[in-house]
Amino acid sequence: MYSLRRLLGQSSQRFASRRNLAAHRSVVHRRSGARIQIFLMSSNEIPDDDREEENDSPEDESAAAAVTGESGAESPPDNDEDELGDVVETDDEEQPPKRLSLKERLIALCTPTKLGVSIAVVAIFGLAWWATRPIEPPKPPAKPPEPEELYAQQIEQILSGASIQLHTTTYEINDEKLLLIPFEELEKAAEQRRQNLLADEQSSVDETATDESSSDSAPLPPSSSLSSSEGESDEPQVSELPKLDTVLIDEGVITDEGMVTIAKIPELRHLRLRLSPITDEGLKPLLERKSIWFLNLPHSRLTEKGIRSLSELPKLRQLRVGSTLLGNDIGRALLEVKSLRGLHLIGVPLSDEGLKVIVQLPHLESLYLDDAAITESGWDWLFQNHPQLHVHINQRHHDRDPQHHKHE
Repeated sequence: MYSLRRLLGQSSQRFASRRNLAAHRSVVHRRSGARIQIFLMSSNEIPDDDREEENDSPEDESAAAAVTGESGAESPPDNDEDELGDVVETDDEEQPPKRLSLKERLIALCTPTKLGVSIAVVAIFGLAWWATRPIEPPKPPAKPPEPEELYAQQIEQILSGASIQLHTTTYEINDEKLLLIPFEELEKAAEQRRQNLLADEQSSVDETATDESSSDSAPLPPSSSLSSSEGESDEPQVSELPKLDTVLIDEGVITDEGMVTIAKIPELRHLRLRLSPITDEGLKPLLERKSIWFLNLPHSRLTEKGIRSLSELPKLRQLRVGSTLLGNDIGRALLEVKSLRGLHLIGVPLSDEGLKVIVQLPHLESLYLDDAAITESGWDWLFQNHPQLHVHINQRHHDRDPQHHKHE
């Protein structure tokens, strides 16, 4: 009987112990507020977040005491028991924060929301910079050089040997500006070229005479040859000397007085003066320049007397002349200019009879006629008797010209 009571007492104690353990687990679940932690017998550590003593409510304390009875009262208020009744101490100290790696930080920053905000911030700063950037005022267009500057540049190019012509198309030249031509330098250069030419001719004559006198003569010693070359190197070369042989003035008026200035150019070969009413008197100074081969005076005041005087220019090959004072009798005056190869008459009322006189020039190759009075019978006679002649009528090829070609 005693044994039976003892067994019943032990069973009741075990039942009470199990009931106390269940009540303890319920209290732990309420304290965590989110998770249920079941601690096994082998567990020695309890997480800090499972026990928050400062957040325990009096109601939970009373409920746990009511369930556990005397056993709960005997256990310390700040400790928990496991299944075997062992007391498990809790640690309320905070765990140290975990340090994230660089990769994890970049992943956290590259979320769509943060990326959009970053782009928006960069765009705002870019717009703010663009709106407040300093704006430079537009540069004014380059001012075109003045006529005096252009003229001075051409004179400088002539003096340096970079150009041999004076060509004015965009600014006017008058008699006064012609005085700026460097006549002294041009004359010195021309004289040096003449001396060099005479020296070359004399050297050729001496070499020819030496070859004829003795073909087996001994050559000059090296020292003599070397000294000769050194002496020639001291003289300025022809290419280094300034030269002006072409004057083309398309703007501005040159008078007879200006022709006196132009005639001072020592090596003048080509002269064109538009809009300049040059007379027979103004032509006289130019006749001193025997090197002229092309004379172009489309707005002159020349007469037959002035045309005859052109015979004093032995190298004249091309003549382009216009004058209201010239008529059909110009043919007789032109026959005296026997060196002509090309003739261009502007505004001269040349008839069939005058045409038959002009074509008698011995070396005539091309004939240009503007506003002439030639009939069809006159053209028929011309092409039958002079089929080799190149003919232009009013700036265009004649239809029967055997040398007809397109001009570019």
